[in-house]
Amino acid sequence: MTYETLESGDPRDDNRAYRRALGHFATGVTIITARHGDQLGGMTANSFSSVSLNPPLIQWALGKSSQSLSVFSQAAHFAVNVLASDQVELAGHFARSGGDKFAGVEWQSGLGDAPLFKGVAATFECRTHSTIDAGDHYIMLGEVQRFSRNGRPLLLFAHGRFGLAVDYPAAAKESDANGNGTQITDTTLGLLWDAFSRLSTGFQAERDAEGMTITQGRVLSIVERHPEATTDAIARKAFVSPTAVDDAIAALLELGFAARRPNGSCAVTPEGLVRVLSLRRRAAAFEARQLAHLTPEELETARKVLKSLGAPEA
Repeated sequence: MTYETLESGDPRDDNRAYRRALGHFATGVTIITARHGDQLGGMTANSFSSVSLNPPLIQWALGKSSQSLSVFSQAAHFAVNVLASDQVELAGHFARSGGDKFAGVEWQSGLGDAPLFKGVAATFECRTHSTIDAGDHYIMLGEVQRFSRNGRPLLLFAHGRFGLAVDYPAAAKESDANGNGTQITDTTLGLLWDAFSRLSTGFQAERDAEGMTITQGRVLSIVERHPEATTDAIARKAFVSPTAVDDAIAALLELGFAARRPNGSCAVTPEGLVRVLSLRRRAAAFEARQLAHLTPEELETARKVLKSLGAPEA
């Protein structure tokens, strides 16, 4: 099987394409927090990583243009809040610029009064170890003085989009007493994952035919349905980062699928509307083909089961 190279070149020539390539490395999602005097700092970051076990050092990258720069550069401690899968809204909230990010958010003080959030997957409370000047960012090194692990499902980030951590279904087979191969992953979750993977992979060809990425398709559809939506609103509806929205809109403008209004918002062009409607038709036709072997009764039963599994616990 051959694969087409979508983009390549010198990162200084095309910053957005370079960021898209970096997005192929999946990470967790964190909110880094600190307090200096009466000032609180907090920002969503996926640059967090471990550096050393002895001593226990971690690192993350702080943009030099960050509004929280003064807090983090002066605070003696900071905290890393590793987000759980149901904290997408919190991630989006702290990814925004301006305003009091901590207003209405429940938190408690950790070491050095750095804010700690409830319900996160893990926390690392750090003493600021050192700061390294690195291009348009500072590398912040912290010595972990206390940690906690709560065992919650993780929130992930890749391709500019939020995602979930799901165990990869085992492909191993074992032989029964008669020598027949039986797959050992016939659990409900395994079957759901197999179905999702096959359908998602199969529809990728339909999306590619429209000349758009997943994020571009989502953003264009949301702009068409909600023409006055802000970048933050689009990010929340599409489950992507505000930066990914900006990149998608820039691409859609270049493709001629969207245009800027005088007030700065975006509108779908006639060509963009054709693409949106075509993509929706493709999705409906693809689903109809995939489900054609099911009777209406079987389909209704399957939908009831999926709705039941996806319903929040009482």
